[in-house]
Amino acid sequence: MKKVILSLAVIAFSATASIAQLKDGVFNVDYKASSIGWHGEKATGSGHDGTIRVSSGQVTVKGGNIATGKVKVDMNGIACTDLSDKDMNANLINHLKSEDFFNTAKFPDANFEVVSVSATKDASGNTHTINGKLTIKGVTKDVSFPAKVGGTDSNVTINGTLNVDRSQFDVRYGSETFFGTLGDKAISNNMRLTVNLVANKKA
Repeated sequence: MKKVILSLAVIAFSATASIAQLKDGVFNVDYKASSIGWHGEKATGSGHDGTIRVSSGQVTVKGGNIATGKVKVDMNGIACTDLSDKDMNANLINHLKSEDFFNTAKFPDANFEVVSVSATKDASGNTHTINGKLTIKGVTKDVSFPAKVGGTDSNVTINGTLNVDRSQFDVRYGSETFFGTLGDKAISNNMRLTVNLVANKKA
């Protein structure tokens, strides 16, 4: 029994230690050092990779933990990194910006707002679970994802991966949720986002 209690105490201490490295303050997201990667797949298994530009954001740390956070993403800054043919690349990006997908003319920005952050280590090396609200095309949904959260006296870093069901954000093109069975023309609803944020302490 004593061994069990000791083990639980060690786990609790480790979780607390992972939070304690964060320094209280307000940190502005460094859009040049931050990035968001995306991956989408067709039903056939082929897909595309790319990036989306981070435009601004802010993280507030209180009591050694992230208390609030907001990130704005420039959807017109979406890019494809796996197509070397310039015409094919441009066609894909223009399609992603169109009403079929993200309608960036009407919805130029996506936003994420932190609701809560808790220390939860896992076997993949993640240290925290981040819960928040993601807004795409004017639709807001609750999301949660594991992340590696670190920091120094001068910055906070957040690195994590989340899977987003695009159909919940009214991104309909090629989705069997809206158009029934499409066979090999179907595009998976799942969109994987890889988040790498750096926020520097506000002067």
